[in-house]
Amino acid sequence: MNKIKLFYHPIFWIFVYLCVHLVVRLSLSQTLQVDDREQVFFAQNLLLGYPMPQPPLYSWLSWSMFQIFGIGLLALTLLKYALIAATFWLTWLVSGQLFQHLQTRYIATFSYLLMPSFAWHMHQGFTHTILLGFGIILSLHAVLSLKNNPNIKNYLYLGLALGIGLMGKYSFLLFMIPILIAALTIDSYRSLMLNKRFLLTLGIFLLIITPHTYWLTEHYQEIFSMADQRLQVSGDNLILDRLKSVGKFFGSAIAFVTPFALLFLISNWRQLFNQDKQLVKQDNSLLSRFYWIIVISVLVLAIFISMPHFKVRWFHPLMMLFPLWMLLRIERKTLLSPKVTKWFYSFVILLTILVLSVRIMQMTIGPELGKYGRLNKPIIETLNKLPDELTNNAIIRTDDYFLGPHLLLKYPNHIIINSKSFNGLSLSDSNKCLWLWDDDENHSKPKTQKTLKTGKLETHVAEFKYTLFYSLSPAQECR
Repeated sequence: MNKIKLFYHPIFWIFVYLCVHLVVRLSLSQTLQVDDREQVFFAQNLLLGYPMPQPPLYSWLSWSMFQIFGIGLLALTLLKYALIAATFWLTWLVSGQLFQHLQTRYIATFSYLLMPSFAWHMHQGFTHTILLGFGIILSLHAVLSLKNNPNIKNYLYLGLALGIGLMGKYSFLLFMIPILIAALTIDSYRSLMLNKRFLLTLGIFLLIITPHTYWLTEHYQEIFSMADQRLQVSGDNLILDRLKSVGKFFGSAIAFVTPFALLFLISNWRQLFNQDKQLVKQDNSLLSRFYWIIVISVLVLAIFISMPHFKVRWFHPLMMLFPLWMLLRIERKTLLSPKVTKWFYSFVILLTILVLSVRIMQMTIGPELGKYGRLNKPIIETLNKLPDELTNNAIIRTDDYFLGPHLLLKYPNHIIINSKSFNGLSLSDSNKCLWLWDDDENHSKPKTQKTLKTGKLETHVAEFKYTLFYSLSPAQECR
């Protein structure tokens, strides 16, 4: 009987879904994505901060996984999918706090699979954004738990959740500030936040973020300059340009929750906008005010600046909870119609199969179809061709930040990447320096005073050729 119940539980199917994607990633390509490459590079050591610019928590978790599973794609992939699984599980728990019907809880849990940033992007390269999503749903669960049971444990839990979220990604502030302001506007939440026990929440939160905040005070210029280059905030544009930027902002926000929002807007638009209704639970006021605060803030900011350039996949802090808010608006004492639920599950299944098929094709027959991407680069396969006489007792050096982390996977004990040494042999322990670079146009043959041997290795993928060049010189050349 318990096995039958497990079979029908949504978390069981989420687990199966994630296991399939995990196996696909590990079995079809050993090439690192950009974000994974960063983790291999930065998570060699535990530091208070890393110049990414992102908070350090994900790198600390990566470091921990490296100690258990070794430095490699396995550790990074297990970490990623463990966090995604925890996010879905927390969504299931939150749905139990918000909704009356089991049907609505199922839809809420599977809703992420109808949003591109979850259905596609989280499998392609997200790291810190995955931790951000976990921090958001963890914080909402903590807020609702505190409201339902305002004991000391839940005050501490809220501080922990907020600390994890902010240490996961700086953009968590875009969620944390509006949700706390929204809570302050509601009597039942405000009394909890003005209670002296809330000092425990602040204490745990500050305890978690203070070490990195100290590091940030010494590195804020490089972090803020990199963030400014990404966002491109400007106050010089005309008011018409600012209004256009607002339109693009809201367009990207809508794109983040499509096709989920479109499906339920078409089928339940009357319930969504009907103000004369009886909701089973009134927790929707928190999320409603959260979104009103966001809308008002965006419109006010447009008076002074152009909205920054946001990519659709950056909208987690603002739009991740949108499906929960929408379902709160349309839930009634009666269940949703069978037609709506049938369409929902059909879309989930079709989109899931489509994404999985595209991922498999991307890493298998993609090059034969003319789609040669980063995952198709046979870097590890080519490194395996390096003769042992070149690598034995050699310090290996590269100036390529993409090739370098792959070298760390293959040769973890004696690598120099752009003058930064990893774990390695000292110059006195080795008698040669092996320079490596590939056919990336940004990298060329290193300038060495004495060259002992040069060569290249080639690996073909369909019509594409990946070339790895090497140059052997005395060990002193690695300085």
